[in-house]
Amino acid sequence: MNLLRRLQAGRLARRLADGRHTGDELDEARRALVELGADAIVPVLDAVANGMATAAAADVLEQLLNGSTLGIYTEALASQAPSVVDTAAAALARNLQYDPALLLPLFSDPRVSKARLESILSAQADRLAPATLVRALPEVNKEARVSVFRLLERRADAGVVFDLLGLAKHAEWWFRLHAVRLLARFPGPPTVEGVRGCLTDDIPSVRLEAVRTLATLGASAAIADLCARLADADMKVQTAAIEALIALGDVAAVPHLIVHLKDESEYVRRGAVEVLNQVVTADAVKDLVNALRDSDWWVRVRAADALGSLGGPRVIDAVIGLVKDPDEFIRRYAVEILNLVPDQRAVDSLLTALEDPDWWVRERAIDALAKTGDVRAVEPLLRLMASDPQSVPLCVKALGQIPDPRAVQPLCDLVDSPIADVRREVIDALRRYTTAQLPEAWRDRVVQALGRASSPIKDAPAPIEVRPGFGPEAGRHENAPRTPPRGSAGAQQVSPVTPPSGANRTLNFQRLEPGTMLIDRFCVKERIGGGGFGTVYRVEDIAVREELVLKILSPQLSLDEAMLRRFVQELRLTRRITHRNVIRIHDLLDLQGAQAISMEYFPGQDLGRVLRDEGVLSVERVLGIAAQVIEGLTAAHELGIVHRDIKPANLLLGEGEHVKIVDFGLASVGQSTRSRLTQSGILVGTPEYISPEQITGHEVDGRTDLYSLGVVLYELLTGRQPFHGPNAVNVLFQHLEPDVPRAREVRAGIPDDVDELVMRCMSRFPDDRPQSARELLEWLPKAA
Repeated sequence: MNLLRRLQAGRLARRLADGRHTGDELDEARRALVELGADAIVPVLDAVANGMATAAAADVLEQLLNGSTLGIYTEALASQAPSVVDTAAAALARNLQYDPALLLPLFSDPRVSKARLESILSAQADRLAPATLVRALPEVNKEARVSVFRLLERRADAGVVFDLLGLAKHAEWWFRLHAVRLLARFPGPPTVEGVRGCLTDDIPSVRLEAVRTLATLGASAAIADLCARLADADMKVQTAAIEALIALGDVAAVPHLIVHLKDESEYVRRGAVEVLNQVVTADAVKDLVNALRDSDWWVRVRAADALGSLGGPRVIDAVIGLVKDPDEFIRRYAVEILNLVPDQRAVDSLLTALEDPDWWVRERAIDALAKTGDVRAVEPLLRLMASDPQSVPLCVKALGQIPDPRAVQPLCDLVDSPIADVRREVIDALRRYTTAQLPEAWRDRVVQALGRASSPIKDAPAPIEVRPGFGPEAGRHENAPRTPPRGSAGAQQVSPVTPPSGANRTLNFQRLEPGTMLIDRFCVKERIGGGGFGTVYRVEDIAVREELVLKILSPQLSLDEAMLRRFVQELRLTRRITHRNVIRIHDLLDLQGAQAISMEYFPGQDLGRVLRDEGVLSVERVLGIAAQVIEGLTAAHELGIVHRDIKPANLLLGEGEHVKIVDFGLASVGQSTRSRLTQSGILVGTPEYISPEQITGHEVDGRTDLYSLGVVLYELLTGRQPFHGPNAVNVLFQHLEPDVPRAREVRAGIPDDVDELVMRCMSRFPDDRPQSARELLEWLPKAA
């Protein structure tokens, strides 16, 4: 009987494709085939396979599809005839008389197209239960997982949260990753708790997704865990944690961030400061200031760094309130921060600080008011001058920065002061007034007062200006009252006032004026730079009538005995480098109040300035510079000394294109170079030029310097840095990525062999670079 039905169905199926039949006849054939039921399916598919696929045949197949006939259709999906597969798939996509979940096992059938199957299920997605898809995920093969997960993304609802939390603990990382990603849609304590567990996953991509999901969920409950990811070994996770914490903006992060200020990694500390800058409150700033009392030098320095780095309206708002704090220690640092970031909103608080019982707060308030340029400060400064003779030089200097008619006569009256400091400041202030917008009569008084000045002070050596710096400060005047800081820290308290002993105890070594004498031997000529390690001056050694450079270490470094011992050890080694292309290090000097490194003075410009002034350099000139740098590196590397911070600022170009490398005295040596930080926590390396092994904390050797040199040469040849971005973390991450455009793609005309040399030096993997500076030197003539 079934055979006869199939024969009948075959004739009817062929009729569907016969162009001789009218519409009524086709309709009759369709009805007859549908009445034959399941027996008609195979004959219709056979007709389709023989090229008779028509809309009528597809319509019949769609009507005959149901739960009992589904197997015929799924088998048709494995057909070798494309027309059969297309027609069966169309029926499966449109028919609503079967359970589409029954198609999921087909993902494991190698004969069935996964793309075609996904297309069918996408059309049927509204009829797929999300829980069914979750349970199916572990059952399908790896090739099918992405398809099933895409379906799940469309259908997932709150009912599958617990199933997804189970997948987040699956043994295979792929399931954990995608489960965490999908959980971002479903806020709630169970979700947050489950995702928190993935923050410590062995797989970086899972940790990254967990950080992003918690940020999306607004998971303040996970603040501590997110702060811990600032120290993640993976740079992407670190960056995501910073972004997540900033997005959350929760002040509860502050105590955890302050802990991270102690981390040995510069990147962790920078990340903590970056977040603090966005979530800071008065309590946060106060916590940072209190950290300056810590008995651990490391903590004090990190807190000072953070305070110096913070900025923005919220920081100012917080600090303004601290100017009135009962703790003298807090007030001192609050007013110092306002000196670093002048803001009109702080004027009222600073005016109040002019009456502070602590002389340090008063003096720094005067300076801060001057920087605001606000005329509201004029009358209070004049009153302070009248009541406190010791404040007169400072008030006069401040009034010089706020030209105002009310100050003209008091300043003119002081031009004949018997005190040299006062006269000098008055003359400087009045000179500013000559260019200010003042009424004619007041301008005449200024000119007359300057005319009767009793001595040509401008040609005399400038006084040693006594000013506290940010952090450990210098004194004020020999006869100024000193108020010891209050507080309950007892023996562990660290005051911001730490006057050094010796002849130079009143010097501010970060702002020495020309003419200042140091230990009766070195005469300061000019300040030529500054940075994290300290301030750099050109000085004359009057004993030998020779100019040299003094790099005066910052107060934090000078006061740390462990740091000084380390510098002495390194200087003993780096002094051994005697090469015409390396700045010679002389000695570590005790300036009776600060420590300084003396070194050869070499008149010239650093390559960064040359590049800014002249633009990209010719290939021939770059190769000449490169040869000298490589020769200097060869001399150092053969002594076991790695620079670790090769960059344009550390390469000086002098007369006759003579090149010298600077700052070898601050590099690490030999086997101590494994960490990306020195033992004191100072980052050695600059984000735009640092090598991948420095970033990841792997072994560092001479090939590290070759990498940085490659970056420098790239910049000299193309006029742009290969790695640049909105922040340091972004730049650091780029060094770990492979997609750097070749130099010749950025600037036309760079020879292929020169381009190859530069790109080989910049390889992410040290083994792919030249293996020594000497080997690179041998390559260079070939490039030239």
